[in-house]
Amino acid sequence: MFTFRAVLNLAMLVTESERAKAIRSRMLDIVLDVVAERTGGHTRFINQRDQDYLPSAFMEDSYRKQFTNALRDHVDMGNHKYAVYTDKIYKAVFCENAREYKQVLRLADGDSTRDTMYAEVLKTLASFESGLAVSIQQLAQKLGRKLKPAEVDQLLAEAADSPYLKPSIDDARTRMASRDLGFREALHQKLEAYVQAVPEADFDRFLGERSEALEQRLSDPKLMAVLKRLWGNTSWIRRSAPKTLTSNWVRASWSDTSSTAPYDP
Repeated sequence: MFTFRAVLNLAMLVTESERAKAIRSRMLDIVLDVVAERTGGHTRFINQRDQDYLPSAFMEDSYRKQFTNALRDHVDMGNHKYAVYTDKIYKAVFCENAREYKQVLRLADGDSTRDTMYAEVLKTLASFESGLAVSIQQLAQKLGRKLKPAEVDQLLAEAADSPYLKPSIDDARTRMASRDLGFREALHQKLEAYVQAVPEADFDRFLGERSEALEQRLSDPKLMAVLKRLWGNTSWIRRSAPKTLTSNWVRASWSDTSSTAPYDP
């Protein structure tokens, strides 16, 4: 008798022959039926059931504003720079641009990529954006002018090769590749080498007693009190929290800063 976790991990690891692939496909169908039942059918947004998702989403949003402000103030390039460098950071972290990521997860053009990302991926993006924003600002101030795209590309390449970020990037790739294959039946081909068996702790985080739908978390007065202390008025979160576990609820209005509205895939 196999446990739910054992069946899923076996299905993920059986990949060699055509017969094995057929068995794996059927096993994943069974597993995904169970996952869909436990999550109310919203497997695409299963990442939001993690108790770490909401704080990570807020943190990433804050650092992204710093990054887009750095692009606005210190990079000599048209407004398409937001899309260009968002895609380049995505590729540095998980080897896909926004369009490729949406294709893997079968997202619509209007869906936000970050609404589907795991907490660890959001934290890695936040670290990358924060460090790159500081590097852009410092170099621009040193040179006394806005940076050219080639100069920003060099800073981004240095960040991508940084030994300080490598553990976080490798961890983000492993979690994205493994969880998306296990929970969403979505294979990131460029991350296939990072696929591992889903650890038991992940089942508790996304499907067990520790997991909750986003709406349930937003109805917790203790959580809302903490968020209010950290980020101020949170009434807009409740007002815009979606019924389908996703939308732009996590992002405050860009009119709160002096930045123009950036690309937000």
